[in-house]
Amino acid sequence: MDFFLYLKRFFTEYDDSLTHTLNIDPLGMTVIWSAFGQKIFNNRVSSISNDVRNYTLNLVHHLAIKELVESGLTLQGQLAHLYPQTDVLEFKQACLIHAENLFVYSILTSEKPVDTFGILGASKGRAKLGKGEGITLKFSHTEVSHLLVRQLTLGVSGRYKTPFIDMKFFDKDYRYKHPKYVEQWNKTSKFINSCEELKKVKDLLIVHFKKLLKSTHKKPTINFDEVPMELNNAYQTAFNSAKHVGSMCKDFWLDVSELNIGAAGCLYEVIQANEEQINRQQVFEQALSLTTDFEVKTKLQNIIDIEPFLAECDLLFTLLMSQRKQTIQNVLESYQLLGRDINTLPSLARALVDNIQVKNVLGTTAKGRFESLLKLSMIAQGDDEDILKSIISVLLKYHESIMSKRGQSVWVENDANGNFSCNVKLSKVPSVEKRPTATWYHRYYLSEFKQLIHGLEGQKEIKDIEADAA
Repeated sequence: MDFFLYLKRFFTEYDDSLTHTLNIDPLGMTVIWSAFGQKIFNNRVSSISNDVRNYTLNLVHHLAIKELVESGLTLQGQLAHLYPQTDVLEFKQACLIHAENLFVYSILTSEKPVDTFGILGASKGRAKLGKGEGITLKFSHTEVSHLLVRQLTLGVSGRYKTPFIDMKFFDKDYRYKHPKYVEQWNKTSKFINSCEELKKVKDLLIVHFKKLLKSTHKKPTINFDEVPMELNNAYQTAFNSAKHVGSMCKDFWLDVSELNIGAAGCLYEVIQANEEQINRQQVFEQALSLTTDFEVKTKLQNIIDIEPFLAECDLLFTLLMSQRKQTIQNVLESYQLLGRDINTLPSLARALVDNIQVKNVLGTTAKGRFESLLKLSMIAQGDDEDILKSIISVLLKYHESIMSKRGQSVWVENDANGNFSCNVKLSKVPSVEKRPTATWYHRYYLSEFKQLIHGLEGQKEIKDIEADAA
């Protein structure tokens, strides 16, 4: 066999579709813009924690586990050897995983109308149910019980752990007993026990756990069809949609999350006042006009100040990723067609160089990255092509440092011939109509906040008009 034909059996042609999932944050800006977003939302809202149904499901599960542990439950046999005490992290993790799996299968097997959008594990659950082999649930904190891969991190309890810690429900080991957590649990008990549907889930879950944990086996097991139908029905009734859950829980969540006060409260008010969708910049600017509080205004103003610069950095890099190879003349012509010129980025950078309030928000990593980008403010004079070369040089050097720390190759580089080469899947450049100069691009968790609000207000989810943004 010809040697090259032999090798061809093992190597394939370049397939740019394979790099699609890698095209995330090549300029490492998430650590910058997220810092400003979380100054407003205090970790209550993020890309993985923004659903009122999941928020409330986690609350009910934790209250059930708290009451179970405080009931003086005693384990037996191998189970007691594995969990000598119930007030430990591993036992509570096993309870959380088991309860989350019960919820998923209860919703998926419902004969009543339910909305499965946003249910973590729904796809995996459907696949398992589709095999028709019956569902076996194991009680364990290890992977043998997981429906989702890495469920302790990617399931409901993992995704919502940080917000619950910050709202003072427990610490990282799920310890509920501490004076600083008393107030939240008192509010929670009063709320859940006053809400018939949620109380029913909580009470029946405790009964189920007590029966299951009478087992002396190391990993108690139950078939899903043996789970009391009353518990399945309770899940299906209480958690049939985010809209339904929000109608029960709005006042409670606004109270404990404090998302209706401060900077978040101003954004909340603007979103509620505008039935027609407005863009992020308009939301923040209108929110700014609603307050005279210095600290609140600063949080909002910082984002208004920084985002045009970050968005323009992103746009130029997107332009560099739009062709496999480009000359500086090609880039300049395309850049000008987008309504930009050689002063666009340097002038935006200069406006931020002495902004101490902006820099004070950032941690060490984010601040270092931001200051590296601000080197664009020092671009020297010259003809248009030379100045743009200098701008791109700063941007590519910055990009190289980001990718180097990740142990990855650069996506765009200046090759030996002085051309700009893109090494990954090409990006589509937005039109000048869609991205006028200084148009905002990054989310600052506003999209996620809108989704949470729609749930709290019992509204159907509304498509984000800027959903393609980072």
